[in-house]
Amino acid sequence: MWQRSKKKSAEEPSDSSRGKIFRSPFKMVETTIISDSSNFKGNIETEGTLIVHGSVKGIIKCGTLEILQEGNVDAQVEAENVSVAGKFQGEMLCSGRLNILSTGTVIGEIAYGRLSIESGGQLAGNLTKSKPKDTAVLPLYQEIGQS
Repeated sequence: MWQRSKKKSAEEPSDSSRGKIFRSPFKMVETTIISDSSNFKGNIETEGTLIVHGSVKGIIKCGTLEILQEGNVDAQVEAENVSVAGKFQGEMLCSGRLNILSTGTVIGEIAYGRLSIESGGQLAGNLTKSKPKDTAVLPLYQEIGQS
């Protein structure tokens, strides 16, 4: 009465043939890491998080940018959130929160949604508080129906 028919179980793939699929209620976000011994020149575009421990020069478009204490970024950046513990120089459009840690230095043309600077953090350049409608510059963050 409680047994499956042999015909039905033969049609269904076994658990081992399906592979393991994990479903999360949270959106999966990829993380890209530029290690401390790496020097990258060029364009980086990702929906996820970019962690810089080495050196990056170029154009960066990402969801979240984290510049670690030994990190050095000389770039044009478009990101939702940015955290700087190392050095940043260039142009930045941060639609969400720009967080400058006590060891961080930010120099350049900066547009931000929210700003946080720890004691010891350095900020120099032209600052602009962005309006919410102007900050959806990345196509991955635009709402459906907007062009």
